[in-house]
Amino acid sequence: MDAAADRAAPAGATLASELIARAAAIGAGKPPSAGAAFLPRDLRAALRACEVRARRLADGWGQGAAVDFLGDAVAALTIDHRFEPGEARAAVTAAAGQLGLVPEAAAFVVFRRALASKEFIQLSPSVGAELALALLVELAPAAASSLWIVDAAGSTTCLVSHGDKPSERLQETAHAALDGVLPELRHVRAQVVERWDRPYAALVVCGRGASSEELDAYLAEAATALAPLLERASLFDRGVQSEHDLVAAGERRLVRLGFDLHDGPLQEIVALAEEVRHAASQISEIVPDGYRQQVCGHFDDIHARLGALDESLREIAHSIRSTTAIARPVAEAVGIEIRSLERATGMKVDLDIEGDLTGLSDSQKIVLFRVAQEALSNVRRHSGAARVTVALHSTPTFVGLTVTDNGFGFDPQQLGQERLGLAGISERVRLLGGAVEIETSPGAGTTVRATMPQWRPLTPAAATVYAATA
Repeated sequence: MDAAADRAAPAGATLASELIARAAAIGAGKPPSAGAAFLPRDLRAALRACEVRARRLADGWGQGAAVDFLGDAVAALTIDHRFEPGEARAAVTAAAGQLGLVPEAAAFVVFRRALASKEFIQLSPSVGAELALALLVELAPAAASSLWIVDAAGSTTCLVSHGDKPSERLQETAHAALDGVLPELRHVRAQVVERWDRPYAALVVCGRGASSEELDAYLAEAATALAPLLERASLFDRGVQSEHDLVAAGERRLVRLGFDLHDGPLQEIVALAEEVRHAASQISEIVPDGYRQQVCGHFDDIHARLGALDESLREIAHSIRSTTAIARPVAEAVGIEIRSLERATGMKVDLDIEGDLTGLSDSQKIVLFRVAQEALSNVRRHSGAARVTVALHSTPTFVGLTVTDNGFGFDPQQLGQERLGLAGISERVRLLGGAVEIETSPGAGTTVRATMPQWRPLTPAAATVYAATA
């Protein structure tokens, strides 16, 4: 919680106390409270969404609905690192007491629900693995957790960990587990995560005073949740190279087109302008005095049109180069396009940035840049807008860009005929697993929203490929 929220909090009010109160109200069938004003707005919204889902089950299933709420809420808040160490389990234990449940059983059910929650399922494989391990430490009787695989070189490698730093002892335990030898130690337990009925990864935890049976129960649930997640990671790993090759090939074609424009049509225009200037000079000498001014005026118009054509082609040649998007942070590259629009039109453009955009690959940066570039170009040429807002946002699950203007808008049915650029960026975003939404109607302005899944490599092999694009 931020400092402002802490200052506004009533005496004794904490995130844990709010979770307990809401779970107790759901379990007792009481109406929801007005909301904890001392919590940040995004946190209140997350808790409210979890509560709404749980209350759909509340009639006749009060305790179950309350536990459902706790599972969803713990998952959502753990993703954003909202809990202090031990706070989540303490809140679940206290809520269980108010609901008349056995604390250990309630914690286990909440853990299972968290692993089945919408928040967990929607995460990218790397963030999902981090959440699963964090939940083991937050809710299970575990002091540390780690996930291991055998890499291409035959070494047992830690993919992700939570709690204490992975030790050589844990590495040896994971290696043995992947060889089919599970440890007999009470406080160090391992569980194999299978893929196609074969060992693929080893989940290892260090217990804190619990029985081996209790730790094994948590590990079994975590391994079940991690298996499809690792399968998704494998699909992502195989797809990232194809994605990189596709986008890179498209960018190479665009760069080649830019050079072709510069070396071909632009040079021809320069030569044509010189020939027109020479022709105008010769013709003006033989034209009667009464027509000379009119003829020279026509030639001046031709010069002006050639100049405008030259400028337009140079803008196109510059715009299709991707170096700006790659060499700079994406927010800075988009900012350059915004300043160009403001200088050319006098429009007021606001740029809002939320979240961490530093981990994007070249492919993601290029696509976000192209979306902003195309949307702002359409604003300039077609919208008649006075104000534009550009928003870049990154969360643990997705990265996106939204461009909104208050201009004329257009008929979405004409998109395929008159907005080929927007159709092109939609295909670019689709190649990265995302989607583009366009909200508009005549007279109502336009919003272009591009959203792509957040992705970071989970396995070392994929990290090597990703490093080439990030």
